[in-house]
Amino acid sequence: MLTFIDLVLWLLILISLTHEELIEGKTIQNVVNKSIIKTIKVETDEIIDCYDIYRQPSLNHHLLCNHTIQMAPSSYPKGMKSNNFGTFQLTQTWHKYGLCPEGTIPIRRKGKNYDPTLLHKHSPLNLSPYKTNVTSPYDFNGVHVHEYATIDVEGNFLGAQAKINLWQPVTEIYGEMSISQIWVTAGPDDNINTIEAGWQVYRKLHGDDYTRFFIFWTNDGYKSSGCYDLVCNGFVQISSTIALGCNFTEVSTFNGSQKDATFSIYKDQSSGHWWVQLQGISVGYYPSFLFKELSKRATQVSWGGEITNWKSKGRHTTTQMGSGHFPSEGGWKTSSYFNWVQVVNKNYTAEDPKNVVIQVTNPYCYDLKIDDKHYDTNGYGFYYGGPGYNDKCQ
Repeated sequence: MLTFIDLVLWLLILISLTHEELIEGKTIQNVVNKSIIKTIKVETDEIIDCYDIYRQPSLNHHLLCNHTIQMAPSSYPKGMKSNNFGTFQLTQTWHKYGLCPEGTIPIRRKGKNYDPTLLHKHSPLNLSPYKTNVTSPYDFNGVHVHEYATIDVEGNFLGAQAKINLWQPVTEIYGEMSISQIWVTAGPDDNINTIEAGWQVYRKLHGDDYTRFFIFWTNDGYKSSGCYDLVCNGFVQISSTIALGCNFTEVSTFNGSQKDATFSIYKDQSSGHWWVQLQGISVGYYPSFLFKELSKRATQVSWGGEITNWKSKGRHTTTQMGSGHFPSEGGWKTSSYFNWVQVVNKNYTAEDPKNVVIQVTNPYCYDLKIDDKHYDTNGYGFYYGGPGYNDKCQ
């Protein structure tokens, strides 16, 4: 009969045989988890796992258990600026250390300080395009504020797109964030459906101050559904080159080179799924059956910036939006911009937004100005952003 020590030894041997250390350039068969084909270690202590596309975690969603992956969009909106993908060749830092093979998708591994309460079910992540006072266990004074500088349009839409200027804004404290994004929404505020895409700096979520690509969704007003990126099941990824939640290698510099990238969200005419594209690369899609209000169309689209203001020092935060400079300070190379802002109308044709409403929470802190001087070269666009706390922003 085996002794207790013998059993422990056999258990350790079994674990060592089935454990897999995957490093760039080496793939070792994993008996326990064959979903991960390869792992790439990045110098910033990040780890990228290359998952078999047919075994990606999102397919564990109860609505996706028998789902057939759509490997490419079946349609593309007419007139959308599909050949206008920003000022640089898109790269993310992890690309320097290896790439995921075809048939896999890159997933950024959760860090050791990962906190699932940050990702959904908690009102601090209410990203709806309205000023919001929210009581939160993470709030220093019992209340914090989401502040915005956006343009909004209402109607019936099948998508949206914009070229968004990339910056690395400074956030004042650990829990504050700065975001520049597109919102595609439908439904009443208390049960809103939304799909969001853009870039963000959010130390508490990512562990650093890098500018990172993100997506977000909810189908119940941010209450119990949805999340960032691939943290919860829902988004079906097909790209092997773009990793959600990973940082861009280049951002803009004040009075220097400007970097931007084109972000697109649009509904597939055949499947009805909502596709997300970055720089013309189809990253993946949200199946239409995840949503009730967004199952057929969007009724509002917004573009612009958002920050959270925790008032940790008894005054307005110094967290920057965009470049941290107002549109009035000079525009190009100074303030952040959105160019080639378009909606996809009910005829599946891209066009300039009409009847635009500017929503600025506090123009002394962050502002927005339509750019009416560069339409011929930049399409419909605007400058936005600001420094936060200053003599007039208290």
